[in-house]
Amino acid sequence: MIDLLIRDVRDRANTSPFDIVIDDGVVIDTGECLDYASSRLIEGNGCLVCPAFVESHVHLDIALMNDPLVPGRPEPYLSHYGLNDSLERRRQSFTPEDILSRSVSALKLAARQGINAVRAQCHIDREIGFKHLNALVRARELCSPFISLQIVAFPQQGLTNHPDNYSLFQEALKQGVDVMGAAPNLDRNLNGKTDYKAHIDMALDLAMEAGVDLDVHADLGLASSIELDELEVVYLAKKIIERGYQGRVTAGHVSTLGSAEPDVAGEAICFILESGMNVVCQPDLYRLGRDDTKNVRRGLTRVKELLKAGVNVAYASNNVRDALRPMGNFNFLEEGLILAYGAHMDTVEELETILKMSTYNAARILGLKNYGLEAGCHADLIIFDCTSPSEAIVGQAEKLYVIRRGEILVENQRKELTRSFHACIR
Repeated sequence: MIDLLIRDVRDRANTSPFDIVIDDGVVIDTGECLDYASSRLIEGNGCLVCPAFVESHVHLDIALMNDPLVPGRPEPYLSHYGLNDSLERRRQSFTPEDILSRSVSALKLAARQGINAVRAQCHIDREIGFKHLNALVRARELCSPFISLQIVAFPQQGLTNHPDNYSLFQEALKQGVDVMGAAPNLDRNLNGKTDYKAHIDMALDLAMEAGVDLDVHADLGLASSIELDELEVVYLAKKIIERGYQGRVTAGHVSTLGSAEPDVAGEAICFILESGMNVVCQPDLYRLGRDDTKNVRRGLTRVKELLKAGVNVAYASNNVRDALRPMGNFNFLEEGLILAYGAHMDTVEELETILKMSTYNAARILGLKNYGLEAGCHADLIIFDCTSPSEAIVGQAEKLYVIRRGEILVENQRKELTRSFHACIR
């Protein structure tokens, strides 16, 4: 007798319903009208099923730092660097216990929304050392039954601006970090200048030395115009190709690409594709372009052009209820709807692509093994109260079931409207 049989579900619009057979946490069979004796049966009734969501870029150690009962920004927006300065001031009061508590709460929230794997940015610098890292390592242990966590060494205070930073991040990569991070725009010297090439070089050195992936915050600004050789992702792509690290690097944000002329952007995308670089866009549209007085820019990268070229593109939460972004629920249907508006992705096919971006594309970024709905894959999946990806995103469909390794984590029942409601609308 197998553990779980899911009957009559579909994985996208206009496909025949099928059954999913799960045993010992693994999908062992799929097909129509399968005959298995099971300990538990779920009747899908033609509803949509997809693999669990994957969060490919979030600052977990600062998530949920705002008042949970009064969400919103506690102080006025100043500027991008002003937000970082505000974060640093507030971060001084963080304790290891606080970071751990918030991180666990955030991971629980993510799991309830159908996320089963997270790549988390983690502050590491000479001032705080491994305080944030130790908390996330503990959170990873505590939450492993219901979610997987990759930790990225995020250099909030820079890499090249102090000679001790290299050894600091070398040690971090031995103390529980899974992925080397980079943020060239934050690596300011005493004169306030940045050298993105030196920063990328050092981050790539550290990643290759440890044999881990590299995750880069790239091209966050919105220039009035930009040339090919001024784009951080172009330099990064060339270095990846030169050093033979294709397929191991992800660039987040890449907002400045939208400031380039179409021919320049096209050349840049060719370099990105050749390097095997992944791109993670963040649909937090409210933050960039605040100084624009007309034709206000959204701050999104060229999502449709990257996808058309064959680049692996995902989207992510980035910040969840913290000093930088006071919104967010780890809800990828919600984030996907925001992306649909911002990236002008409104056809049925494009909405299906958005769901794929938060599942298969993001799983590829994290290098997840045995991911999907086929036999042999981990039984990590979501059943929605709808029949197609576009209906899921446009209608913000309820998640009827969230399943992790064959265990039901979340179960929501559909309730019919009461008689009194029907009476009042006659």
